[in-house]
Amino acid sequence: MNNESTVLIYGTNLGGYRAAYALGKSGHKFILLNRGSYVDEMRYQALAQMPLDFCWICGHMPQRLFKALGAMQDCYNAELLEVSGEAGHFHVKFKKRDKVVNNFACTECDQCIEVCPVEVDGHKAIRVVPEAAWENCYVIDFEHCTRCGKCEEVCPTGALKVERPEEVLEADVGAIILADTFEEPSDEDLRDFALGQSSSVVRNSEVARRSLLTNFVRDSVRLPSGKIPQTFGIVVTPHFNRPGVEYENYNLSVSAIYRAVRLKDVLPQADVTVFLHDYRGTGKGHYRWYQKALGAGVRVERAETLKIVPEDGAERVTIHYASVGGESYTHTVELAILVTGQSPPLQMAELSRLTGVQADGNGFCHIRPFSCCETDVDGIFALGELTGPKGNPETVWEGCATLTEVQKYLGEKNFKPAPGPPLRDVEGEPIRAGVFLCSCFGLFNERIDLPALEEQVRALPGVAHAEIIEGCCTGPTIKATAERIKQSGVNRVVLAVCTPLQKKGKYDKAVMMAGLNPLLCEYLRFREDVIQVHTDRDKMLEKSLALVRGGVEKVKRGMQAGPPMDTFTPRALVVGGGLGGLTAATEIAANGFPVVLVEHEEKLGGQMQYLDEEQRKYVEGLISAVESVDNVTCYTQAHLTQAEGYAGNYHVVVDAPTGTVPVDTGVIIVATGAQEYRPEGFLYGQDPRVMTQAELQAKMSGGETAGRVAMIQCIGSRTPEVPYCSRLCCNQALKNAIVLREKGSDVTVFYRDIATYGKVDYYRLAREAGVRFVRFPDDRYPEVRSNGNGLEVVNGEMRVQADWVALSTGIVPDAENSQALSRLLNYPLDYEGFFSTDISCYPYEEAIKKLTKPFELASNGIFPVGLAHSPRSFEETILTAKDAAGRVLVVIGKKKMPPPNKMFVADVHESLCMGCGLCVDVCPYGARYIDEVEKVARVHPFLCDSCGSCVAICPNDASYLRDFMGQQSIAALDALLV
Repeated sequence: MNNESTVLIYGTNLGGYRAAYALGKSGHKFILLNRGSYVDEMRYQALAQMPLDFCWICGHMPQRLFKALGAMQDCYNAELLEVSGEAGHFHVKFKKRDKVVNNFACTECDQCIEVCPVEVDGHKAIRVVPEAAWENCYVIDFEHCTRCGKCEEVCPTGALKVERPEEVLEADVGAIILADTFEEPSDEDLRDFALGQSSSVVRNSEVARRSLLTNFVRDSVRLPSGKIPQTFGIVVTPHFNRPGVEYENYNLSVSAIYRAVRLKDVLPQADVTVFLHDYRGTGKGHYRWYQKALGAGVRVERAETLKIVPEDGAERVTIHYASVGGESYTHTVELAILVTGQSPPLQMAELSRLTGVQADGNGFCHIRPFSCCETDVDGIFALGELTGPKGNPETVWEGCATLTEVQKYLGEKNFKPAPGPPLRDVEGEPIRAGVFLCSCFGLFNERIDLPALEEQVRALPGVAHAEIIEGCCTGPTIKATAERIKQSGVNRVVLAVCTPLQKKGKYDKAVMMAGLNPLLCEYLRFREDVIQVHTDRDKMLEKSLALVRGGVEKVKRGMQAGPPMDTFTPRALVVGGGLGGLTAATEIAANGFPVVLVEHEEKLGGQMQYLDEEQRKYVEGLISAVESVDNVTCYTQAHLTQAEGYAGNYHVVVDAPTGTVPVDTGVIIVATGAQEYRPEGFLYGQDPRVMTQAELQAKMSGGETAGRVAMIQCIGSRTPEVPYCSRLCCNQALKNAIVLREKGSDVTVFYRDIATYGKVDYYRLAREAGVRFVRFPDDRYPEVRSNGNGLEVVNGEMRVQADWVALSTGIVPDAENSQALSRLLNYPLDYEGFFSTDISCYPYEEAIKKLTKPFELASNGIFPVGLAHSPRSFEETILTAKDAAGRVLVVIGKKKMPPPNKMFVADVHESLCMGCGLCVDVCPYGARYIDEVEKVARVHPFLCDSCGSCVAICPNDASYLRDFMGQQSIAALDALLV
C-alpha cells in the first residue's frame, strides 16, 4: 500500500510555517492546525522574544498563497484529539472552529466595528488585532460581547459569523510535524522582577509589539501617565531566575544590548543600564553590538543576583543586585525592560499522550541523536521551540531541514498548482482602457458620488469603458469582475479598489480570468488614499479623478509579456567532504538527484580528530553512505579551478588526480570548514603542560589527569583580530571541567564571560561541582608562568598554581582557501572571514527579512554550511547542512523556472545600456550580468525579485521594471499634476 502524501502540522512556530512552505513548494499538501483563534494569537518566537520592531507577517505570506492554490487546509481553534497508525499511514482526528471572520471573504470595511454597541477599554467588543500591515485579523471579545448580531447583519459579504460551529475532522497523513508555539515565562515565574506589580516593568516583547507599525520610537516606552522615561534598566531574566523556570537561547544577551542601543538612538540623554550575569553573544556580529553599546554610553552591569522592587504609587522601581564579588548595590529606574527566556512547552504532556513522543529531562520534546527534528516515533517530527531554547535562525533552518527527513515517509506528490488561464495577445490593437470603480458592496457610495466619478472618468482620453463594480476581493466578485472586463472588450484595465499590496493576487486573478496580462493593469488605493482620509465630497471627487487619470496614462504605456523562463540543472555540487558536506550530499542524493562531492584531502570526513566516539561513528556512517550510492561522485585530493554561471546553470571545472573534470550544476554547497586557532604566548608550544581544550580532552580520554587544572577562555576570540565569540569554547571547557572535578581535580576557569547556551546549563552544573571561576578584564589576558612547582597563572594580584593549563581556543576561517574560493565563486566573505549568509546575523531588521522570505535562490544558488558558515557545534553543522539540502530540494527538481514574481521582473533597454555594470554591483540577488559579447546588461530571470535597485542606479534609464517603466511613471505624474 502506498504511503500517504499529506502532512499534518500541529502548531504555528516559525519552523512549522517554514516546513509548510517547503512541503507546498515540493508538491505535498498539508493540514495546518493553529491552536489560536487568529494567525498569531499563539505567539511564536519572533514575536515573543526578539526586538524586531517591525511587521513580521512576511512569514505568513506563503501560507496565504498555498491556501488559495489548494495545497493548505488551515484550521483555527484547533485541537488534536487522536493519532493512530504508523509512519506513512497515520490516521488523525482533530477538532476546529473557524475564525469569526473569514479573511478570504472580508473586505476590511470595518462596518462591524462601527455598529458594535459595546466599548471596553477604548475599543469595541469586535476589534482588529494586531493592527499590523499585512492582514487585519478581526476577533471578538466574547467576555463582553452581547451577541446582538449587529456586526453579522452589517457584513456585506457574509464573512462574519459570531457563532462558528465546532467541527471534528479526520484525515490520513504520511507524517506529523509538531511545531507548537513559544511559551514565555508567566508573571508568576517572573515575580522576582516585579512584573505585574508595577507599570514600570514590561517585557521586551511588549516593547517590540508596540513598535510593529512604527518601528522603535519614543512612544514604544511611554509610561501610562504619558511620561517618557529617562532612566532604563534592561534585565536578562534567565541569568537571575530560579533554575528550571526559563531557559536561555543564544540571542538573549544581544537582544538586551540591541534594545539598549535603540534606546540611546531615540533618547540620547537617557541613562541606560543592561544587567546580566555574562554577555553571551555567540552569533555573527553579536560582539560588535556589545562594543557599539559601550561606545554609545550604555552601562553594562554584571551581577550575581538581582531582584526588582516596586515603589508604591510611583512610576519607578529599584533594582537590587549583587556583583560577582559579593558587593550589594541598588539602581532606581523609571522603566525596567525584561528580556525573558523560554519556558518548557505546556502542551508536552498532552502531545506525549497523543503521539507517543517523549519529553527530555527539561520538559522539551526529545529528538533522536544527530537528527534535526525526528522524534523517537517514526514519522513524527518536532520543530523549533518545542524541542528547546533556540534562536530564530535555528528554528527556520529546522523547517527546511524537516523536508530532508520527512520525505522518506511520504507517498507520491499530491499537489501541483493549476496552470494560469490563457491570455490573449493585444499586440496591434488600438488602446482601449477600462476603469472599474469598486463600491465596496455599497459602502463607498455613502462617502463619495460614484456615478458622478464614473461620468467624469468616461470623458478621459483613452478611456473606452467605465463602470461601478460591487467588489473584486471575494470569489463571486472576482468572477463577476472578470466577466465584466471581458464583456467590455477593453485591453487595458484600471481597478480603483483597496489595499493592492495585500489583495494584488486577487486582482491579478480577475484580470487574467478576463484574458489580460496583469502588466496591462493598474490597481489604485481608492479606499486608503481617498475614502478613509477625506470628508469633503467635492475634494474626494477631484482627487479620485486625478488618481484614475494617472492610472489610465500608466496602463496606456504598459507592455504585455509572459514570465521569462530559464532552465535549472538538476545536479548539486558540494565543496568539502567533512560533516556538513557529507550530510548535504547524502540528503540530496537520497531524494534521487546526482551530487558531485569535491574534497581537497585524501580522505573524506574532515577534522575527525576533534570528534568523540559517537560523533566519529556517525561521520563514518555518512562516508559509507556516500561511497555506496551510485548518484554521488566523489573526487578526493581535488579542488575547483574554474567556476562560471549562475544559480541553476553553473559550469565548474574540478582538478582531480585523474585530470580535469567539467561539471554542470544547479547549486553549490560550500562546506569547506574552518580551523582551530593556534595560540601564541601562554607558554603554548614551549611547555607540554600547556595545551588546548582538544588536547586536554585527548589526554583525559587516554586516562590521564592532574591534581590542579587551570583553564583560560577566549584565546583567539573577542579580540581586534578575531572580533567574535567562537560559540563552542565555553561549553567544551565546562564539560571538561565537570569531568575533571568528578575525578578529583581542582579546576579554576579564568574568563571574560561564560557564553553557554541551550537546554543543559553547564555553567550551573560546573559551579555545583566545585569549579572555581575567576573573571579577567576584556583588555588583559592572564599570564602563564613556569616555576619550580609547576605552572602559575597570574591574573592581576591573583596567582593560581596549576599542573596543567588548558587554553580554550576559538574557531577561525581557513583564510587562504576561503578567500580563493570566494574569488572563484564570486561569493563574498563577511567581515569575520566566514562566507556571508542571509541568516544568523544582526540586526534582525535586516536578517529576518531574508530569513523568512521564501526565496531559495537569494544567494545565487550558493549555500554555505557548517563551519564555512560560522562557528557551529556538531549538531548545528548537521542542521545547517540539512537546511541547505531542504532549500535545494525545493528548486532542484524543476526543469524550468520563472521569476519569483512571474512576469513582474526587471529588464534592459539594450539600445540605452552602455554596459557600465552599476546594476550588476547593486543587485542583491546576483540576477544581473554583463554580456561580454554585446557589452550590455542582462537579467537572469528566476533570480530577479523585481526590487528596483537596478532601476535606481542606472544612469541611462536603460534598466526598468516591466510594471514600472520610466515612461509610465512620468506620464502618470504628469496626469496627476494637470
